[in-house]
Amino acid sequence: MDKPTTPAVSHLAGEAAAASPDELPLLKGTAARVADLSGDSRSSVKTLAAAVMGDPALSLRLLHKANAVPHRHFRNEVSTLEDAVRMLGTQALIRMATDAPVADERLDAASLPRYRRSAGQALLAARLATDWAESRHDMSPPEVALAALMYNLGELFLLAHGDRRIDRYLELVGDSHVLPHEAEYVSLGESLEELGLVLARHWKLPEMVRESMRARNAQHLRTLGVMLSAQIARDALSGWRHPMLTADLRLVGAFLDEPAKRVVERINDVVGSFNGDAAYYGLEPLQALALDEQGRCIAQDEAWRAHFCLAPRADDFAACLKALRGGAADKTQVLKALVRGLHHGLGLNRVAFAALSAQREYLVGEHLQGTDFEPEFNRFHLPLAEAGLFARLMDKPAAFWLKADNQAKAWPQVPERVRELVGVRSFFAMSLFVGDKPLGLVYADRRSSECELDARSYEAFRLLVRMAGQRIEQLL
Repeated sequence: MDKPTTPAVSHLAGEAAAASPDELPLLKGTAARVADLSGDSRSSVKTLAAAVMGDPALSLRLLHKANAVPHRHFRNEVSTLEDAVRMLGTQALIRMATDAPVADERLDAASLPRYRRSAGQALLAARLATDWAESRHDMSPPEVALAALMYNLGELFLLAHGDRRIDRYLELVGDSHVLPHEAEYVSLGESLEELGLVLARHWKLPEMVRESMRARNAQHLRTLGVMLSAQIARDALSGWRHPMLTADLRLVGAFLDEPAKRVVERINDVVGSFNGDAAYYGLEPLQALALDEQGRCIAQDEAWRAHFCLAPRADDFAACLKALRGGAADKTQVLKALVRGLHHGLGLNRVAFAALSAQREYLVGEHLQGTDFEPEFNRFHLPLAEAGLFARLMDKPAAFWLKADNQAKAWPQVPERVRELVGVRSFFAMSLFVGDKPLGLVYADRRSSECELDARSYEAFRLLVRMAGQRIEQLL
């Protein structure tokens, strides 16, 4: 069978418009599993839905089909696999599974193991999300589980197309422990989360699936749980050796409001259950998280270091200039162009626009780049009364570069929560004004002292932020 043509990740919207959920093949054995369960009178809808969840590709097809019924209203979208099974029926499910292409026949020897592994990681994320949602008495744990299952949709999509760039990405993240954001930048040129979001929108996947793929929604507990479950599933498949593991576990503890020992026990219970299915995804049984004698997690996360510094991209910088000179048609487009231009155009690792609330009470992260896999960073929320240096930037249009020659004086003025969050002592910050009104704060850093900020980048940073404010003012 011919493979679908490889998509160009740099043209996300165009590729998504031509893509179909049918491009993701099912795992070998999925159709037989579904048929066996459907023929068993003892099988409940919940049991069938669990079997479907074991294969993200079948889950995607089922959900897309259920929501494609004519004249369905948005408020009545099918948002769980159980509801999709009820709606379409077992015979339609069996036909769907039987007629679908199989990964073993569609993918080559290099792509197949990674595709199976990614599917297994998605299932583990869904099971973690289910456990946590039930613990928090969520109104619909199956809805949360589905969002977690679909969270790495972009990765699965590229693997299904045999795209060699995703192979390089997985090598960098899995073998070299490069942070996902940096690995995306050098191997793909785009965000997997963004690709997943574009596909989810095009395929009209449920709102919970779509919103969980938006970094800024780490502010909300339901979507944060989805993001964290995907993080921990990735950490588990890395053998618990990942530079962000400690931060991930700390945030899970806060999310569940449970001590570290209970968090580890809970995660290990889910991992132990998943190990019964690990071979189906070509995986060896996953290790449990270890505890010391005091019941604390023995984090094996690698000490993070910069494997490389991001290079600026002239074409992305030029595209940003074009948007800010008149191409952007509304405030949202301006802000998206700005943060993308700072991240891709200047090669700044982390970029965030934090909006100032209407009553000037706080700054909250709204548009972010380079932080897809950092839910803690994406939860940026800073009361202006505690903002120190950043609060003064809100008084008038101004920029600040924290660097070696001003650290001794300026560092104590940086709020403690920001110091802990960013983990670096060098960054750019600038207030974004529209006329004489402060709209928010733009922040950027290189994530590591090994990749230094420079004067040329600072001047370009200031230029783009000023242009963004001017363009928004023109649109008012």
